[in-house]
Amino acid sequence: MRPTSRQAGIAISLALSLLSCEAAAANKDLVILHSERWIDTLKGTVKNVSADRAEDIVIVVRFYGAPGAATPARRPRKAARRRELGQQTVKVMALDSGQEARFEVEIGENHRTATSYKFDLRAIWRKGRNRSKGR
Repeated sequence: MRPTSRQAGIAISLALSLLSCEAAAANKDLVILHSERWIDTLKGTVKNVSADRAEDIVIVVRFYGAPGAATPARRPRKAARRRELGQQTVKVMALDSGQEARFEVEIGENHRTATSYKFDLRAIWRKGRNRSKGR
């Protein structure tokens, strides 16, 4: 069977998405594999792509809404910036290299009108898995 152009397009899209994940991993040691929003909950999976152990992992979720009020008519029109509604945090268990963990964020009432969100990942990094005391 010969692959159709649609199958080839899907394969290329998948490869590019994996490359972008790897490129993001080169810059960051923690990567959000996927996320989905329900009415009052944000769920997802985070993965440690570093060779080191990540401890005290905190995911900061920034919620953004529609741009603010219109500017006076005399000014030239600029691209509207998203308005940050606020942020919420969630802690995740420590992850060794290659491990994944699921997370959930209960979206606060004041953030439910958000049209988009962005993740900021923070962790404390420990070199290697087997650390001996006194050496």
